[in-house]
Amino acid sequence: MLNDSQAQVLLTQRQLVDSLPNTALQVICLDTDWELIDTHSEKNPQTEVKVNNLAYVIYTSGSTEKPKGVMIEHRSLVNFTQSVRDEYGINDRDGETPAVGDRVLQAASISFDAAAEEIYPCLISSATLVLRTAEMLSSVSTFVQKCWDWKLTILMLGTAYWNQLTSELATTNQTLPPSVRLLSTGGEKWLPEKLKLWHSCMDERSRLHDLKQPPLLINGYGPTEATVLATMYDLSQLVLEDTLPQQLIGKAFGNVQTYILDRVLQPVPIGVSGELHIGGVGLARGYLNRPDLTAEKFITHPLNKLERLYKTGDLARYLPDGNIEFLGRIDNQVKVRGFRIELGEIETLQPSIEMVVVFSS
Repeated sequence: MLNDSQAQVLLTQRQLVDSLPNTALQVICLDTDWELIDTHSEKNPQTEVKVNNLAYVIYTSGSTEKPKGVMIEHRSLVNFTQSVRDEYGINDRDGETPAVGDRVLQAASISFDAAAEEIYPCLISSATLVLRTAEMLSSVSTFVQKCWDWKLTILMLGTAYWNQLTSELATTNQTLPPSVRLLSTGGEKWLPEKLKLWHSCMDERSRLHDLKQPPLLINGYGPTEATVLATMYDLSQLVLEDTLPQQLIGKAFGNVQTYILDRVLQPVPIGVSGELHIGGVGLARGYLNRPDLTAEKFITHPLNKLERLYKTGDLARYLPDGNIEFLGRIDNQVKVRGFRIELGEIETLQPSIEMVVVFSS
């Protein structure tokens, strides 16, 4: 990733220096180089950044052993940031004495694009960003206790951890604090049985703390190539029956467009499956140093030659109410705890074996 990105500066810690690859770029240890850092100007540097300049390059799994860098521009990140702020209602509640604003947990790894959902909408809203510690994730009970201690109002968790949290709440006497008003989850399929448990736990929470309504439970869907999230669905409003509900991922938001197309890029009727395509401001510029893959995945919009669409590789269909139902993949990509894994990438790591096939179950 260092070679591919041509990074000029690497920020790290002293204890990790010996394990880093030999490189000519400048290495700065944030824990020991403060005397040197303090000698530099504290004034904001002059910048001529435009909306189409890159905000970041984030690496995700590739179809070979080489990961691919997704290039996200400033306009895409700004659009996503403002849209999430509006959708979640993140704000500093003026008029209260003292002013009480949202307290948002920053739980995701900084190398995971979900961190952008936590950090930027919070900071532009004058809300408080609470950085989690390693201890917080040591156990679910510790996690819940920290939610109480820090008076958190918004949690954004991967689906795998939400499943674990729900199971723990259902089998212990712990409850989320009354301050929690919204929980966003995503990255994997949500399980109907876990959702039933969640509703039960939140009903008990409302009874214990005399709350009028449960926290919002938002299911987000989106590939890295579309700037974190492209669709949302409010699971807290889903009425579960004896039959298993569809895997709903909701509707597009924040200047995002969704299209479900057949193999010849024609829109399919409501209820018919096809490949989900994404358009709009959130689309990445493409893959760094991978023009061939960029051309394959970012195609010309069949109905508007001036626009592009991203081929997600996800099968989906529209329901009569406009919501999208996720049906699976058209290829062998899988997700493990929210992280994309290309099975072909694993197969290429066995050069001494003539034929390798990796299955998922």
